[in-house]
Amino acid sequence: MKQNVMSALCAMIVLMACNKKEPQPVEKSNPVVRQELPVECGKEIIADKPVKVGETGMILPVGTKLCITTDNLEVRVELPQGFAFLSNDLNTTERALPYFGTYACYCSGAGSACNVFYGDGLGFGCLQSSCTGSCTGKFTYKGYSVERVINLADKAEFFNAADIQQEIHLLTKDVSPLEAYGKFSVMGIPFYLVQDERAFLAKATCDCEGTQACKLKTISQPLAKGETISKKIYYCEGACNGCELTVN
Repeated sequence: MKQNVMSALCAMIVLMACNKKEPQPVEKSNPVVRQELPVECGKEIIADKPVKVGETGMILPVGTKLCITTDNLEVRVELPQGFAFLSNDLNTTERALPYFGTYACYCSGAGSACNVFYGDGLGFGCLQSSCTGSCTGKFTYKGYSVERVINLADKAEFFNAADIQQEIHLLTKDVSPLEAYGKFSVMGIPFYLVQDERAFLAKATCDCEGTQACKLKTISQPLAKGETISKKIYYCEGACNGCELTVN
């Protein structure tokens, strides 16, 4: 009798174990991150004359595209071909110079805002709006401050700029006095640094699809502290596409 009872209990335990469901893994859903959509343009303008940029002292060239947002909090800028923005903080990390930028006005009072305005012939700047302090206009690209606009078609202006000269000195400070010449690039613009002009000019040519529009140009590099050998920057420039300096 006892044996029958024990057998029945064992059978019941086995049956219950078979019917027991394994715990199912709980599927976790990733939290939805709300994406802030960019504010649309309320007014788009293509500049037919140079545009002053508030208190920044910058002048945007003819052909610049302006987008004034519907909330009047910023002006988005796209420079025409051949122009770019210079930023002391940004350009050492970027392979090419940016041609987009954003102008916005910042209020010194907490919790209040300034508006931007644009006037034909006046340029754009800041309006007090709800700002309880002072409004300051600022140009930025990817959060970095933008200092000025440069005309890349005028390479003499570019290479002669004080901050560009400083970058070139840092880039080429370890060049051996025995090196006749070497190819470099500063902020996306290529050039040759030459110490032996005779050796360099024997091999250097400017070409633009066989035309004579592409010319070899040079700029003397000021001597840095401790330097005794004069260096020159050589590059090609001309009114054609693909004006390139090659050394064979």
